[in-house]
Amino acid sequence: MPLSTYHQNYADHSDEEIKKRAHIKEKELCSIFKHVSLKTSSEPVRVAIMGCGDKRFIGYHKKIFEQVLERMVEITTFDITIEHLLGEPLVFQHDCTLPFPNGFFDITYGHILLKFIETKKQLDVLINSFEALNSGGIAIHVCDWEEIKAPGPKLSDGLWAVPLGRWKDRLTKLGIEYKEVLLEYGLALVLIK
Repeated sequence: MPLSTYHQNYADHSDEEIKKRAHIKEKELCSIFKHVSLKTSSEPVRVAIMGCGDKRFIGYHKKIFEQVLERMVEITTFDITIEHLLGEPLVFQHDCTLPFPNGFFDITYGHILLKFIETKKQLDVLINSFEALNSGGIAIHVCDWEEIKAPGPKLSDGLWAVPLGRWKDRLTKLGIEYKEVLLEYGLALVLIK
């Protein structure tokens, strides 16, 4: 099956461009972990990646989380389609608007994921990422300014706005603790179990 246009665009990126984007993720995670602590003692740390644009990120995710946490890490990657990730370990086809399979995780991580999810289903992703955590775990959702500050329900490229204020109100009503961490290109909403 041919790759989607989105995934083909990523596949066409040079290794240098992927490395540059991975470096941005590393800087963001360093910032996030200055404000939020992981309070699990699992070894290795089990990390669920929600959505992955290119298979080259899988190795970077492991390296980044191990450097930031200074612990061994096991990465499990979930995506709604996996043709673009074939050949990589621990990759599962899964719709993150549904509960996670494969047990509990110490960290769930979505980087610029929510804008790919229809707005009315974004809260499901947040809740599922939280419910999949071990006690003391964290769910990290990085959003860019475009998706957070969108004036309407859709972005210029046809993707979905992320009404963060609405989701924070709902999380508060559900008794889910969270923190916001400002980043260079947006912010991270971190749910704390």
